[in-house]
Order: sequence, then structure tokens, then C-alpha cells
Amino acid sequence: MDRRLIRSLIPLGLIAIAAACAQTRKEPPKRYPVQGQVLVVNVARREITLKHGDIPGFMPAMIMTYPAANARLMDGRTPGELVSAILEVSDSIGTLADITHTGTAPLPSDSNAVQLAAGVLDIGDAVPDAAFIDQDNRRRSFSEWKGKPVVVSFVYTRCPLPEYCPLTEQNVATLQRRLRDDTVLRDQVRLVTFTFDPVRDTPAVLAEHTARFKLDPKVWTFLTGDAVTVQTFAAKFGISTIQDPNHPAEITHNLRTFLIGADGRIAKIYSGSDWTPGVVLADLRALVSSK
Repeated sequence: MDRRLIRSLIPLGLIAIAAACAQTRKEPPKRYPVQGQVLVVNVARREITLKHGDIPGFMPAMIMTYPAANARLMDGRTPGELVSAILEVSDSIGTLADITHTGTAPLPSDSNAVQLAAGVLDIGDAVPDAAFIDQDNRRRSFSEWKGKPVVVSFVYTRCPLPEYCPLTEQNVATLQRRLRDDTVLRDQVRLVTFTFDPVRDTPAVLAEHTARFKLDPKVWTFLTGDAVTVQTFAAKFGISTIQDPNHPAEITHNLRTFLIGADGRIAKIYSGSDWTPGVVLADLRALVSSK
């Protein structure tokens, strides 16, 4: 064989070996013990919403929706159940790898857990109508957005964690800016953000809060309203909230964002706050082009 060819093949072989070694060195998932209470069971999506305590080295006490590693783990799961579980985390994605029943307890009375247990909307489901009040103190009905795709999010203005509600708001603000320059989606999409803290997030508070985002009321609307209506509506979307009476400004909650089609049905569900505007814009273009 030509020595020049041999010399050229050696680096390629080293690269291949290095790549193989890199693959074998991939770190295994980190495993964390979790103690908590089941709030919502979604068999179709193989997801469980847990109100859990602190997970040392990973996250504080929280309400989160996690996928189960397999369908068997969903057997026998019921709202109110107390469980011990193992959370496997790989590439920042948590999966319940093991679940053990430890007891039962009433659903939290300081939350909307009872409404959650009554049923959560899923992809393909029609969103029910309800009456709210926007940041300009005008009465609004959710049905008025039917006919256009809507990106729906849930936050509260006092949220102290930058990676939760504030990040969701920043992502929606980015969507508003990018929609303005998108020749396909401009004037075709609406953004609707609900507060799940209606007692404190009055229209006046929302008006002041949204000024920082240069909110365009023709595109983006913040909504508040009657506390029962807001909590029931949020529960339909799988938004769980627990308010500590000793610290009323702090709300333990999960995060979910939704893409609603022009037909008023849920087209996409984005769990957590790590969705990106680019992904939602791509989904919106696909939705609009399929009309």
C-alpha cells in the first residue's frame, strides 16, 4: 500500500477511536430519591404530576410533571397517592424510573388539586370558554380568540425564580417581536398569558408589569379574573398551584405552555420553561400551512 495513503488513514482511525471512546464515556443518568404526592395522572401521555419535597443536589420542593419510564409504572396510580420514587436525570430531562406506593392523603386544600383531579385537557381537546379581565380592565371571553392560533401561558408576576415565570414571559416577549417580522405569521397569531394569582395580579398590577415587555395589545393579552374561575381554568390545563398561607406571595407551581389551533383545540403542549421561541414559531408555521 502507498505509504502516503497509510499516513492519511492513521488520523482517520484515531478520530474514529476517539469518537467511539467519547460514546462509551457518556455519563449514566443521575438518580435522585423523591418523596411526594401524586396530583394528576395522565395515562395517555404516560405522565405524573407530583408535589414533591426537596431533591437534594437537584431542585427545591416543587410541583412538576414527569414522564414515567414505562407504562407499568402507571398501573394503580391515583391522585392523592403518596409515593417514593427514583428520578433519573439525563441531559436535564427527568424521568420517573421507579415508583413505590407508600400511602394516601387528602389532596392539598390550599391548592387547585381537586380541580386537577377532575380531569386535564390533552392534545386534541377543545378548550372550554370562560370569562376573564385583561390588563386594561376589560372583560374578555376566551372564545373570542377562536379562529386564530393562540399561544397560551400561565405565570404570576411575583415569581422569584428567574428560570420559571420570568423565563416564560421573556420567551413570549421574544415571540411577540419575532411575529412582528414574520411575513407568514404576522397578524395570524395571538399570545394569551394567564396569571394564577388573581388576588394580587389585578388589572392595574398587570398593566404595570407588562409595560416592561412593550406589550402590543393587538397581539399579546394578560388575563386575570375571579379566583375560582382562574384556578379552575388553570387546572384544566394541568397547571397545579399551592399557596402557603404563611407566605402568600410564594406559590409552588408547575409550568406548561400550549399551542391552541384556530379550531380551539390543543395542538401542542410544552412542559416546563425550557421551550424556545424558535420551536414554537416552527410549530405555528406548520399549523398555519396545514389549514
